[in-house]
Amino acid sequence: MGKSLVLAEKPSVGRELARVLGVGGKHNGYFENQKYIVTWALGHLVTLADPEHYGEEYKTWRMDTLPILPKHMDLVVIPQSGKQFRTVSGLMKRAEVGEIIIATDAGREGELVARWIIEKAHVKKPMRRLWISSQTDQAIRQGFAHLEPSAKYDNLYRSAQARSEADWVVGFNTTRALTCRYNAQLSAGRVQTPTLAMIVQRERAIRDFKSTPYYEVLANVDGMRLLYQSKNKSTRFSDKSTCERIVRACNKQSAIVTSIDAQKKRTQPPALYDLTTLQRDANARYGFSAKQTLSLMQRLYEEHKLLTYPRTDSRYLTKDIVATFPERLAALTSNGYADVTRQIRAEKRSIAPGCINDAKVSDHHAIIPTEERLSKHSLTSDERRIYELVVKRFLANFLGPYEYEQTRVTLDVNGEHFTCHGNVTVELGWKGIDLIGEEGEPEEDASKNRSLPKLQQGQTLKGVSVSIREGQTKPPARFTEGTLLAAMENPQAFVSDKHAQSVLHKAGGIGTPATRADIIEKLFKSFYIEKQGQSLVPTSKGIQLIDIVPDDLTSPLLTAEWEERLERIARGQEKSAAFTSDMRTFATELVKAVKNSDKQYRHDNMTRTPCPNCGKFLLEVKTKKGKMLVCQDRECGYRRNLEQTSNARCPKCHKRLTVVGDGDKRIYTCSCGFREKFDRFNQELRKKRNTSSKRDVQNYMRKQKQQESIGANAFADAWAKALEKEE
Repeated sequence: MGKSLVLAEKPSVGRELARVLGVGGKHNGYFENQKYIVTWALGHLVTLADPEHYGEEYKTWRMDTLPILPKHMDLVVIPQSGKQFRTVSGLMKRAEVGEIIIATDAGREGELVARWIIEKAHVKKPMRRLWISSQTDQAIRQGFAHLEPSAKYDNLYRSAQARSEADWVVGFNTTRALTCRYNAQLSAGRVQTPTLAMIVQRERAIRDFKSTPYYEVLANVDGMRLLYQSKNKSTRFSDKSTCERIVRACNKQSAIVTSIDAQKKRTQPPALYDLTTLQRDANARYGFSAKQTLSLMQRLYEEHKLLTYPRTDSRYLTKDIVATFPERLAALTSNGYADVTRQIRAEKRSIAPGCINDAKVSDHHAIIPTEERLSKHSLTSDERRIYELVVKRFLANFLGPYEYEQTRVTLDVNGEHFTCHGNVTVELGWKGIDLIGEEGEPEEDASKNRSLPKLQQGQTLKGVSVSIREGQTKPPARFTEGTLLAAMENPQAFVSDKHAQSVLHKAGGIGTPATRADIIEKLFKSFYIEKQGQSLVPTSKGIQLIDIVPDDLTSPLLTAEWEERLERIARGQEKSAAFTSDMRTFATELVKAVKNSDKQYRHDNMTRTPCPNCGKFLLEVKTKKGKMLVCQDRECGYRRNLEQTSNARCPKCHKRLTVVGDGDKRIYTCSCGFREKFDRFNQELRKKRNTSSKRDVQNYMRKQKQQESIGANAFADAWAKALEKEE
């Protein structure tokens, strides 16, 4: 049949697949033996063409060219990935290659990576799919022994393609319309804008919040702390005089135990992790960003092979996974969890029944440990932290429920009722493992006591001390990355309509587990949000954007409905063409709304420096190379560098120097404190050049290239440039 070409998503995965398959023949960009050719992408090698691809008129951003709606969305090779694409394409076209095995990440985006490469290469050969949830040797071998027909994942590809085309049509058109209309660098998208809207909504709720005082009445007797409760069950009061009356009536009085209600209760272990819940908990405990957690998870999955596929939205396992538990527990025994795993194995404990649900697993099950044994000292401290979160959550579900006895005591003090409760642990269960997350300790309750004295109904207690505690109502807390992820997953709280809440719940929120981290990063990079400690705060630019974009684009309901439709496409229940057609109509409406808007935008980066061409104030912007001043009028086009990173190197620390100012006032500066006038520094460079031969310089530069970690100094860079001019 010929050779099978295996296409992985990354070089690291490709190398591992080649090793497990015994493909040792190493070449530039692939491995090969008599049976397999193993090659890889670099993430995406191919993407949708930019607007400029479809016509000269789109090279200039003008409102009269919008909306941009190509009849057919063309694919182009990403320039930086061109070499590897040519390698992969050439391998696919070789006559001895009889089939292509798609071994990219087992998910929507992974499917898109592979299919776009194959489409752009214009290859039509039989295809099969490797679909695995872990990168262990055993999983890889089993996966290759049970390859799936690629047609099984055609709908998944159609869903991914529809999502990408929708993001292109909505994103490019809205971004260009906003930028042209308001002469500002503004961007919008079908997921990032509703996410930003939630942050802005929360910030406005905080700013509009007016704190009010409240009062509680506390009683202390026999080591117990009790809270006053009115006849209508209220414990907080806005009227202080009411509380003062209760204090006068009850202080120093005797109390009668009117009821002792003891109930046995149990709480089940927390559900296994999906990606979003893991990102939330890692942020709560360690302050990790969503992007950071995903990156750590990818390394634990791909490189260390210790955890299963990270980009999952399920918190459940399928029945067939149960047979693998003994091997997974055996691995954990040698990975530092011997005491717990031995207890589980000795008592023949089963995982909590609620963890197993085939119906709630689509592409991938919950994140759990693999059968791989941990090499000592092989993990970084951050990798270990993520690994331990997953392991502890997995083991907790073998340890049974937490059982306790909750006792509620009610006292009568001069006709007024005070209550408290205390818990006594009966069976520690899953709480024997240190966990974090939704199960954490609740906010302190004035009436909660960890232990209670022995009491009898009708018993009289003397010497009751009664006091007032004053507090202030608090505004809602700002989002952290963890709580924002929770809001993206469950945005129901941001809409009041019952039907809308139902749709949001059914759709699983806005975005997907795989994309939410990137969405948050985009908001940072666009300067729409910033961090204050762990809190996310919208910038003036972000707040203004929400005010000027069409309302439809800010709705979490709308984007949730889109995600639901994409999921239906993946299941074969809806045609992708209908979805993309609706997105084109929506983009057209958005452009029209922006064109006709009478809203205003105020640049928050405006300086008091007038443009020498048109007189309008200049804007200070950050570029990859430094800071510059640009005219706020895009048609004027004036721009001037404020500071720019040069090729010259600092003579002290060898970092790249920054040129500040312009004309004769330019100076070189460095973060280490080095400062020198531009002309004087260049004179020193010329002097140094004259004392060295061309060969000396060439040899020096060659050595510097070989030692990139040390880096070339300023003189070397200048010499090289001077020599180039002489030649």
